[in-house]
Amino acid sequence: MKQSINTAAKGSPDDWDVKACLFVTQEIGRFSVKFSAPCIGGTVNLNCSHITNACNPFDAVARFERETRAKGCTVYAVEQLEPVRPVCLSTTGYRVVQHGFIWLCLDTGVFVDVSEDGRMRRGDDGCQLPYYGTLARI
Repeated sequence: MKQSINTAAKGSPDDWDVKACLFVTQEIGRFSVKFSAPCIGGTVNLNCSHITNACNPFDAVARFERETRAKGCTVYAVEQLEPVRPVCLSTTGYRVVQHGFIWLCLDTGVFVDVSEDGRMRRGDDGCQLPYYGTLARI
């Protein structure tokens, strides 16, 4: 079988036509944790927020504590920014969903193609996206 240089470099079209059901999904939404933080000089800053991926508000607070390691902060609200839904989470933390035959990275808004082994490339020009990591196969 003859193969062009472009096809050999990018992988055959069939390698990139995959379904989300082949990959591990998690129920994740996007939350904003609102908190007050002590400042130098003894004052308190009330307008702090931390955005995180979580499955519910309690998980968002736990992730806030783990991700920031902030000391002396008081959480006073958790706001849901995006609904909790099944998403494929890449090895580097990017959230990717499939709508029909189109894959979308929720964190960057970039349309991507996903290969059978979970690698991703830009959907518009085919450029590889190594910093997106890979999706885990089931």
